[in-house]
Amino acid sequence: MYRLLKNLFFIGCLCSSSICLSAETSYPITIIDASQHAVTLTQMPTRVDSKSMFSDQVLMALLPLKNITSLSRLSKDEAYSIIADQIPASLPLRDLNVERIIAEHPDLVLVASWSDGPKIAQLRAAGIKVFVIKTVYSLQNIEKNILLVGKLVNKTTAATAVVATMKQKLKQQIIIPEKQLTAIEYTPWGASSNHNSTINTIISHAQLKNVIAYTSGDKFGQVPIAKEQLLSLNPDVIIIPGADSDGFKQQLLHDPALQTLTAIRDRRVISLPHSLRSTDSQYIADAIIYLNHKVYQPHAQPSIH
Repeated sequence: MYRLLKNLFFIGCLCSSSICLSAETSYPITIIDASQHAVTLTQMPTRVDSKSMFSDQVLMALLPLKNITSLSRLSKDEAYSIIADQIPASLPLRDLNVERIIAEHPDLVLVASWSDGPKIAQLRAAGIKVFVIKTVYSLQNIEKNILLVGKLVNKTTAATAVVATMKQKLKQQIIIPEKQLTAIEYTPWGASSNHNSTINTIISHAQLKNVIAYTSGDKFGQVPIAKEQLLSLNPDVIIIPGADSDGFKQQLLHDPALQTLTAIRDRRVISLPHSLRSTDSQYIADAIIYLNHKVYQPHAQPSIH
C-alpha cells in the first residue's frame, strides 16, 4: 500500500506540470512538432509507426503490440538497443520507407528531428500524419518528450507513470559521494562529448563532473580530444563506449603515454555499453545508475536494466 501511495504521489506531482493537462487526451488535438509543422489528430491513433530509437522505446512501454505497426531496425540490435530482447519476431522492423508507409497508411508516424526531411515531406503530401520529435539531451526534456508521446497516443497516465518510475529509481538508487570525481568520455576515434549530448546528462546525474562540459564542439556535441589534452585535463574517471571485451580499455590502460593519468593509475576506466550510452528515453535512468554504481560501488555488478 505504501509503494502504491508513493507512486500516486509522484504521478500527482507530474500532472501539475503544463505537459500533463488531463488524465487522457481529448481529440481532436493539434500540436506543433519540432519541424514547426502543425499536426492534427482527429481521433486516437490505433496504428502507430516508430522511426527512431526514442519513440521505439517509449511506444513499447505505452502501447499494446497490436497498436504498433513497426519499429526502427536498430531497435532489435542487441548491441545498441536496450529493448532488443522485448521485441517479438512478429513485429516488423523498418526504416523510413516511404512507399511501404504509404501502402500501410498508419494513423501516426513518429520520427526524429534528424530524420530525412524530403521523405517526411513525401509522406505528408500523401496524407500521412508525421510527427517530428525534437532530439533533446537534458533529463527534464527527455521526460517532456515521453509525456508528449503519451499525449499523442492517448496514454498520458501511462507516460506519467514511466516518468515517475524514472524519478523514483534515480532517487532511490543513486549513490551520493562525499566528493564528486571528475570524468570524461573518450572514444576510440579520439573524441569526447560536451553539454549538448545525452552522455553529458548521464555523467552529471551519475554524480560526476564532465571536465569538457562547456568546451565548444560540433552540432552533435562531439569534441576532438588529443592525448595531450587528456593529460592536461587529467580526469579521475575515463568513460569509454562499448564493452570491456572490445579491447579499447586494455589499450588505454597499457598506453605508455597515458600512465601518469589519475584515471589510468587508479584503474578507473569504465566501459559504458552502447545500449546505455545511446539511449535518450526513459532508459537513460538505467544508464545513469549503471555508471554511478560502476564508479562509486566498483565491486558490485550493476544491472543494465
